[in-house]
Amino acid sequence: MKLRHIFLSLLAVSAAIARYISSPFPAGSENPVVALMALNAPVLLWLAHGWYALMPGVVVFIGGTLFSGVWHVWFESVPRKKQGKGGLPPWPISPSDEKPAIVVGETHHPVEAREVPHPDWLVIPERGLYTGVAIFGAVGSGKTSACMHPFARQLLGWQAWNRERRAAALILEVKGDFCYDIRDILKAANREEDYMEIGMGGKYQWNPLGAHWLDSYSLAYTVSSLLNQLFGKGKDPFWQMAYTNLVKWIIELYRIFPDRWVTLRDVYRCAIDPELFKQKLDEAKGVVKTQMQGAIVISAKDLDKRRADLGGVPWTPFSDGERQTPWTAELAKWLQREGVTHRVAPVAGHTDTDRLKARYESVRTWYEKDWMKLDPKLRTSCVEGISSFLSLFDMEDVADIFCPKAPARPPGGEGEDAEGEDAGNGDSRPPVGKARMRRHLPPLDELIESGKVLALNMPAGSNPALARAIGVFLKNAWLQTLLRRPARMKQEPELYFRPAVFICDEYQSFASVGEDDPSGDEKAFALTRQCRVIPIVATQSISSLRSVLGTSEAWRALLQTLRTRIFLSLSDDASAEIASKLSGQVAKIKPSWTVTESAQQAQVSLLSGRAGGSRGSVGTSKSFREQREALFQPREFGLLPNCQAICLPYDGTNATSAVRVYLKPYYLPVDTPYWRAVEAGQI
Repeated sequence: MKLRHIFLSLLAVSAAIARYISSPFPAGSENPVVALMALNAPVLLWLAHGWYALMPGVVVFIGGTLFSGVWHVWFESVPRKKQGKGGLPPWPISPSDEKPAIVVGETHHPVEAREVPHPDWLVIPERGLYTGVAIFGAVGSGKTSACMHPFARQLLGWQAWNRERRAAALILEVKGDFCYDIRDILKAANREEDYMEIGMGGKYQWNPLGAHWLDSYSLAYTVSSLLNQLFGKGKDPFWQMAYTNLVKWIIELYRIFPDRWVTLRDVYRCAIDPELFKQKLDEAKGVVKTQMQGAIVISAKDLDKRRADLGGVPWTPFSDGERQTPWTAELAKWLQREGVTHRVAPVAGHTDTDRLKARYESVRTWYEKDWMKLDPKLRTSCVEGISSFLSLFDMEDVADIFCPKAPARPPGGEGEDAEGEDAGNGDSRPPVGKARMRRHLPPLDELIESGKVLALNMPAGSNPALARAIGVFLKNAWLQTLLRRPARMKQEPELYFRPAVFICDEYQSFASVGEDDPSGDEKAFALTRQCRVIPIVATQSISSLRSVLGTSEAWRALLQTLRTRIFLSLSDDASAEIASKLSGQVAKIKPSWTVTESAQQAQVSLLSGRAGGSRGSVGTSKSFREQREALFQPREFGLLPNCQAICLPYDGTNATSAVRVYLKPYYLPVDTPYWRAVEAGQI
């Protein structure tokens, strides 16, 4: 029951009681009519007595209801520019919360663009974050200022003082300015030391093929997929298969060597130079032959001299004055580089040696029985197809950052690349006047588990193809590293695995799908919930994704893995149509009128030329029918003002209806209501 009905009921009862007390029903001695009714019609007297007591209350209730109805119809329904709205409720989340969450913005009426007296906040909890957030908005609609920046500030500021729990992150963008915003966010949260940046001319080197735990096919498929996305994919799948096969076996060849180190420059040069390929194959044969001997033996005196470097290696007596340890490629290369006299002693049944020999035989068989059997023109076509892309990494400035030499690691220590981070803020640009002392980027799993925020600062304006290639390589390597988490979670349930945030602005520049191959973003994002990954991507429209992902329906598979969708103003009609369909439909009662007119003795007037009759009648009828319409029409997505969006939220358990939400730009205080900011011209 409404509050006004309760108030009217109480007022009516009060009026009846007041009437009964102040002017009671007249007695028979005072009124002859009452005496007559008491003698002849006692029932009628009882009814009259009751009506006398209730009449004031009934009159008050009916009059009040009539008045409130008239007020509601004629006055409350009139729109007013200012209705005296209240302020916003308190900010619903805190950096000290037990679990991360983000506030999308304030909510008023769920469908109509109007203010309500009691607004609320739209919050995506932790479980919903792990299922992904996709942001769509045209140029200038506020994607970065009202979504990416505030979301990054909330997530990177969560538990910022706790080194064991604060979130790690990967930042990808193509404009070159968002990285500076991320660094400012971390500085404000006292996390400036967590910022690490990869870019041209920076101090960190990173090898896209340096993930030894990834199989060669996955790395090769990434290369061929990038090639197709940059230059187009033909109808014949043979060429992608040929590119993948060639790159895969070159990677396998280089992994035979002790350091297992291969770069994109190595792949490029080995592909275009048949003599180099044959030379590396012969060298690999020598490595296998050497390793089959089994154990490394050095003198006890040399061991004592190098005890500080070799203390972490287990040594056992071999003969008088000599010590031995199992053969490893890393140790053999280090001893040779340091000039330590050593020899290799045979050890039977060495499992690693058998595996290495099998790898060499596989490469040799492919080279002699497959590659060399192809027609020379076909081989040339395959090589030319990948050289157009891989030649980017043969330029000296690019190779210096993304095709570094193998890291030198003393076998008993942590290596020169693990001596500790710079005391600086992680910026990839060294100070002016200082030498550019570059170092290898630590392994991605170490960066993630230590809470580092890794940013790729490569503006697409300088080299779009290179920026896209490195971004896709880094994204795939980062996600593949995190996909190893579920196994560790089962093996080490006592450990806490921190959230890992993937923030990608202009996502269409880095999106990749595997379609029928077991790779691609749609496969990775489908598993992020268990891996505690929070994907937040922003793009200009759905059509932007479709243009880079091809004409297939792969974009649908990618979009369905990002459960929360935020639509800002869209300038593309196809994207607006899809967004309207995703928002769903509602049932509405639609009225329809029918007007009928009839006439008797119909005739045509000679003066006016109109049909008429001597007698006529006009009738009208009104009917209602249920009709399903879009909750938000496509036109509404194109007319959304800045910092206003239509959101399809998902809390990790339940999908709720689409709602109109008013975003909070990072440059405005969070307690400033949207409508007050609009009135002040701040939005």
